[in-house]
Amino acid sequence: MHQLTKHLAPTKLISVLAISMAIILAIGVFVASFSWAEKLQVASDFLVPFEMKYSTKVKGMDVELTQRLVKNENGQFKESIVAKGVLGKVTEQGLFHLSEDGRVIPDSFTKKQKTIIGKRFEFQEYDWQAKKLNFSFKEGTGSIGLLSDYQDTMTHKQQLRFDLASGLKDIYYTVIKKGKIENYRYQVIGNEVLATNIGELNTTILSRKDVIDGKESPDIQSKIWLASDWDFVMMKFETYDKDKVTTMKFTQGTLNGQPITPLKTETEI
Repeated sequence: MHQLTKHLAPTKLISVLAISMAIILAIGVFVASFSWAEKLQVASDFLVPFEMKYSTKVKGMDVELTQRLVKNENGQFKESIVAKGVLGKVTEQGLFHLSEDGRVIPDSFTKKQKTIIGKRFEFQEYDWQAKKLNFSFKEGTGSIGLLSDYQDTMTHKQQLRFDLASGLKDIYYTVIKKGKIENYRYQVIGNEVLATNIGELNTTILSRKDVIDGKESPDIQSKIWLASDWDFVMMKFETYDKDKVTTMKFTQGTLNGQPITPLKTETEI
């Protein structure tokens, strides 16, 4: 090879180098595109349909929640949460899609509340082309500018599941709620074999803290237990407000059409 290049004319050498560089660049573009396609496929395969049911108490009254995730024919995902109790009904619905690199991108968020204290409505629509979010709720309407990593109260929890599956343990999210920007920090703080309504399940425990003006709150706002063996769907959720603790617990569910089942006991192994 050394003898061959020594006898090449300068113009021939430049031509060979140019061709080599073009091939390298072409391969680089192909690999990058393939990597994005891989990430998109992995995320799409991970976000399979599910239906989860939970129970909690509000002002001492029983409340049942149903959370669903489905994928529409156009590739868009729809998540819904319906909470029902004697005090009324609250419905949340979010539409989102996946970016080329497999990130969750919100498209719209709707919340309707009909309880004994009255009706409330909240709506957010994301215009990613114009990089603008339009929102409306009882207190008013408006719009704010969008950055690529902005999430809402529903979509950031789906992104959290995927980030945990990717091995992340300390994650920040920027979340838009009622037209205001909030920042959350989630940290993996442990693992637990959690006793649930259907039996014991392996779970990963996370804490959530608010970050306000760049400063992290010293207090934990909530803890979440996610099923490690079931694509990190939620099993338990606790929120803390001064001395008050509100707990929501998993009762039953299906993931990709399969019932969530507990760990096998020693006698079953």
